[in-house]
Order: sequence, then C-alpha cells, then structure tokens
Amino acid sequence: MKFEVSNIEINTNQRIEILDITNKVENIIKQKNYEKGILNLYVLHTTAAITLNEYEPNLEEDLKRIISEIFRPDGDWKHNLIDDNAHAHLASSFIGNSRSLLIESGKIVLGTWQRILFIELDGPRKRMVKIVFIGE
Repeated sequence: MKFEVSNIEINTNQRIEILDITNKVENIIKQKNYEKGILNLYVLHTTAAITLNEYEPNLEEDLKRIISEIFRPDGDWKHNLIDDNAHAHLASSFIGNSRSLLIESGKIVLGTWQRILFIELDGPRKRMVKIVFIGE
C-alpha cells in the first residue's frame, strides 16, 4: 500500500478564473505509476475551489457568471470590513476545496465529459493543489 503526496502549482491571471488541471493530475499518476487506489485533491487556500465538470467555453462563462451573481464581489459582506474578498471565501465554501477520485488501471475514473477544474476566486495568485494518493 502506497501513501504519497504530490503538489501542483498554479498561477492564475484573473480575479475569477477556471482552469482545467486534469492533464496535470494525469501526468502525476503516470510519473508515479499509480495503478489503483484513491486520489484526493485539495486546495490549500480559502479563496479557491475545485470541482468536476465539463470544460467548455460557454459553461466556463456561465460558471463565472453564476459565481459573480451569487457571491457578488461588491456585496455588503461583513468580512469585507477586514479584507475585500468575502465573496471568494463564501464561494469556496459552497463549491468546496477537495475532491476524491478513483484510480483504476492507472487512470482516473471520470465520466465522459468530466474534467478536474480549479476555480480561482480571488486572483491573480500563485496557488497550490495537494494530491494525496492511497493505493497501489
């Protein structure tokens, strides 16, 4: 049984940005020769998130729009009295900062259109995603 931790560094360029990190995760799986097990990805930041979804330009714009509408950056949030990023903290809490994935035969088990999406909510920034593998 293996237990290993890897990192993915991400540099974002926009305040709200969605990046497909599936290929980066797959490269780690190949490099480490993971065959089967559980992969947990988690974001080390309270103003970023991770999810699984289709990575299509119109859906990307829709996701950015709904995030901005529900968690308005110009909203009257109490946390903004301390820091001007309450919207990012709130969105991250609702979207989530981790996902667990199954690895079978050296590959991530994903649905037809599923991709691993990193969501920046308070960029631009340098970010870190931890990948924890448990398996063989």
